[in-house]
Amino acid sequence: MREALLALFLSSAEPLSREQLASICDDNPDCVGWEAELDTLLAVGEGVLQLVCVAGGYRLQIHPRHNAILARLHVEAPRPLSKATLETLAVIAYQQPVTRPEIEHWRGVAVSAQIMQQLQDRGWIMVAGHRETPGRPALWVTTPQFLEHFSLASLAGLPTIIGAAEAGCEEEKGRRDPS
Repeated sequence: MREALLALFLSSAEPLSREQLASICDDNPDCVGWEAELDTLLAVGEGVLQLVCVAGGYRLQIHPRHNAILARLHVEAPRPLSKATLETLAVIAYQQPVTRPEIEHWRGVAVSAQIMQQLQDRGWIMVAGHRETPGRPALWVTTPQFLEHFSLASLAGLPTIIGAAEAGCEEEKGRRDPS
C-alpha cells in the first residue's frame, strides 16, 4: 500500500487531497488501509522523502535536511523578487481580499502595474471579485499556487506579524540616560 501511495504522489503534478485519494483508493481492494498508511507517511516519511500538507492537499518532497547538497546540483539561482514585490505580496497575503488602493495605503507608495503582473505571472495572486464601491476596484487574493510555493497548508501557516514595540525596536530602547 505504501508503494501505491508513493507512486500516486510522485506521478501527480499537483498536491493530492484526501478526497482525491479516497476516490482512487476506496474502490480498490489492494488499497485497504490507505488512510493509516497516509498518516504513517505524514509522520515519518519514506527515506529522503517527506510528505507535507500544502494548499489543501499532500505533496511528496525531498526532506529539507538535504537542501545543502541539492543546492550544488541546482546551480542556477531563482530570480530574486524586489523588495517592492515582496512587500506587495505580503500585504495581499495578510490583508486579503484587498484592493490596489489599500495595498498602496499599507505600503505608503504607489504599486506599479509591473509588480502586480509579475505576481500574477507567477500564479501567486488573482482577482477574486470587485468591491461594490465607486470604480469597482479589483479584490486581490493569493492562490493555491502561492500556498504550494511557500509550502503552506493554509493562510493560517503564515508567520505571525509582531509590531515594532513587541520586537524590541522601540525608538528609545538602547539609549542611555546621560546623567
